[in-house]
Amino acid sequence: MKKYQQVAEAIARQIREGRYGLGERLPSVREVCGRFGISMSTAQAAFRLLEDQALAQARPGAGFYVSFRGTPQVPGEGPARYEVHNRMLQVLSWCAQPGITDLGTAVLSPGLLPRAALSKLLARQARFEMATVLQPLFSGGHPPLRREIAKRLILQGIELGESEVLVTGGCQDAISLALSAIAHAGDTIAVESPCFPGLLQVIESLGMKVLEIPCSPGQGLSVEALQLALARWQVAALVLCPDFSNPTGSQMPLANRQRLLALAGEHDLAIIEDDLFSELQEPGKGIPALKALDTDGRVIYCSSVAKSLGSGLRLGWLCGGRYHGDIAKLKAFRNVSEPLIIQALVAEFMASGGYGRHLGSLGKRLQLNLKKLRGWVEQAFPGQTQIGRPEGGFVLWVSLPGIDSGRLLSLAVAEGVAFFPGDVFSGAGQYNHCLRLSGAFDDDDKTQKAVAVLGRLAHSLL
Repeated sequence: MKKYQQVAEAIARQIREGRYGLGERLPSVREVCGRFGISMSTAQAAFRLLEDQALAQARPGAGFYVSFRGTPQVPGEGPARYEVHNRMLQVLSWCAQPGITDLGTAVLSPGLLPRAALSKLLARQARFEMATVLQPLFSGGHPPLRREIAKRLILQGIELGESEVLVTGGCQDAISLALSAIAHAGDTIAVESPCFPGLLQVIESLGMKVLEIPCSPGQGLSVEALQLALARWQVAALVLCPDFSNPTGSQMPLANRQRLLALAGEHDLAIIEDDLFSELQEPGKGIPALKALDTDGRVIYCSSVAKSLGSGLRLGWLCGGRYHGDIAKLKAFRNVSEPLIIQALVAEFMASGGYGRHLGSLGKRLQLNLKKLRGWVEQAFPGQTQIGRPEGGFVLWVSLPGIDSGRLLSLAVAEGVAFFPGDVFSGAGQYNHCLRLSGAFDDDDKTQKAVAVLGRLAHSLL
């Protein structure tokens, strides 16, 4: 172990033992140099590693502070079976209650959807193409839709033919198909931590084990922690969202993506790339997808229109690389194909140029929403609250100063507000002091009032 790693581990051990609490300032770089007899560059490397492990966060001009309670699961704890389904049903039921302002569910509000354009296209289909769209389709998807998806992938640097695109019932269905084809019950799946609870539910339903790999806002998944995990445990696959991960909003830098692919090659590790949010950012700022950098077909690329046209369409796709044939065979026996009328509708919207125009305006609106939401949280919540700074997507990760977000949720629901508490994003008992808010709102006044309620209740719990 290199010197900077030894120093980082020593500080991490002190955090684990409770010597430094959430939000507490860590020793300065100069103090660490004196304590361990190391150079400034070595101390800075140690702090960068702590950031990658999601244990510390830099505050400009103020030093480093403890960002999360507890310790990342790697390498201290091993793979485990998680049971998150019942807790998620409880949280979702609260978010869906009549009269509740739902700040948690990551779905687009109706005012953000291109309803008029889709209604016009759907009416035309109903009038002229109903006989066609009611027919069964025994293939990997509606050919015009697969062609349009392949065209859009080129914009992200992914050059594939339409035969390499498989249409699915959403991104979560695509990930479930991929996992079913490349792993078996009892196998271990590595995921980002914190992790989207829907993915934890999928892994739970397949009887597989979860291994949480820490993810930091600035660096995304920690490649160092994954390397330690692969040296210790047999991992069947890694599932991650490199662009604006849910819930942290983190984006993995290009260099880290390249290191991850090199590491996966060394260990023959399959990677499932969840790419729901990469198009929801400011134009021209994109980083190539893992799939675009993949040279040996080990990345299974999954996406959908859930975060752009609405989750109710239940339409997604995957590009399976070396595993594509096995996944396609599995899907053929599972549900034959997705509803043709929905596939034709989305294909025509893409071909007309309407989808691209909608994405452009939607991305700008969502980034404005996140900026507003962040400002409202800063204004209403207690001091030392840490707030993410995502540059894409529409979810905001908030770390509270010593407040249990589950308790906060119980109080908030009683006053007509709901959100996703941090405990649903991990099966290992982490992130109880965190919460996720959605920026996909279409009513500023209603949302700001709901955030003010949360802030008042958070102050009451200090």
